[in-house]
Amino acid sequence: MSQTFTFQNAPVELLDIPQLVLITDKMKKVDTWIIDRFYPQRVAYNKTVVPVGELNTATPLAPFVTPSTGARPIDVAETAQVDFVKPAYLKPMMTVTPATIQDSALVGQLRQYGIIATGSNRLSDADLLLIDQAQKAIYLRQSIENRKLLIARDVLLYGKTTFASADFPKYEVDYRRNPACNFSPLIKWGQVGAKVMDDMQAMIDISIEHGGSSPHMIVTSSKVFNAMRQDPEFKEKFIAPFAGISVPLTPSFDHKDKPQFRGTVDNIEIWTYDVQHNMDGAAGRFIPEDFFGMINDANGWIAHCAIQNLEAFGQALEFFLTQDQKKNPSSIELLAESSPLAVPNNKNGLVGGRGFV
Repeated sequence: MSQTFTFQNAPVELLDIPQLVLITDKMKKVDTWIIDRFYPQRVAYNKTVVPVGELNTATPLAPFVTPSTGARPIDVAETAQVDFVKPAYLKPMMTVTPATIQDSALVGQLRQYGIIATGSNRLSDADLLLIDQAQKAIYLRQSIENRKLLIARDVLLYGKTTFASADFPKYEVDYRRNPACNFSPLIKWGQVGAKVMDDMQAMIDISIEHGGSSPHMIVTSSKVFNAMRQDPEFKEKFIAPFAGISVPLTPSFDHKDKPQFRGTVDNIEIWTYDVQHNMDGAAGRFIPEDFFGMINDANGWIAHCAIQNLEAFGQALEFFLTQDQKKNPSSIELLAESSPLAVPNNKNGLVGGRGFV
């Protein structure tokens, strides 16, 4: 059902919120591999903080009883101290104006849905306003997904993240990863004297000691992976014994637009991720070129807290969109809100760092 606004003293029918949400769902999404792969668990809280301690539930054990005793409920131990962490609060806004540049794929979708008339390539002022409305809604949703992605990346790689902007008080969410888990080699891999095998064994030992288990996955860049793969000791242990039998590391070109599974050594999956972004106004990478991390826990949480908007009634939603017409200055505004937080299932779930090449 459309929503009517006044534009240039005339009523104009634009998309309502459910239609805008549907449009954003149908369009191409942000690549969220990091969130999907390392934060598979989701939780929502109708409050403004995340009780992180509640996420680490005790392993349930059936109680001991005699056969003649009645059944008992499972007693789940409660943590003595619960940390309440304030999540980020995201509230981007954009003004709707007649679109001077149109996304052809989006216009095609709007024609397919019957929102914009087919049979003529000419777009009216009302059509241009509606197209801009849809484009801005998609842009707002992508901006929130991108910010969540960077928060999740920081928590994964460094065990902490910082929330800050020009009109937002800076604060840091630090999950207190053990300093021993921040590992860098004494000699960069690929250089004379590098000890790739010794460095990896040291990281495995740290993972067991502070993370509670051996790593089952490696995430790094293609540059670090290629240096590791060419190391003589690494090839002697993991490549040479399988010559003519199997290929533990699959030969492939480096792809900078998607995650790459490179193979398995000692039951440890190796993934490279060279995707770049331009989210902070300058070109950057999700995984730094010199980063190498061994992961023992990839079961993190993405939490969403209450939307602090009266129309949302305090619901914990991943994405909340509203629109309103202002009289002074005269404008139609689209506003998106979200309150996300990335939480590691094991704060010492990654051992590694930068400086490997």
